[in-house]
Amino acid sequence: MTKEELGKKIEALRKECGVSTYELEQKGIHPSLPATIEKGQKGYSMDSLIKYLDTIDQDIFLSVEKKEKPISKTKIKRMRGRS
Repeated sequence: MTKEELGKKIEALRKECGVSTYELEQKGIHPSLPATIEKGQKGYSMDSLIKYLDTIDQDIFLSVEKKEKPISKTKIKRMRGRS
């Protein structure tokens, strides 16, 4: 997942929670932080992300998985030959 994809998911979550960027600012979030996070830009810390998520009453849950390597054409041909 890229930072941009993560940012879009976080933006969708904020909107799903019914929280505006104005409300985030009223709760102490710097005005530029939502755009920085939601656009997947560089320049924010984990602490800032956690504060942002706390403000919309959300937590971070991670699922870490090893990326699968693509199967080579040779291996596919061998697998088909077994059928």
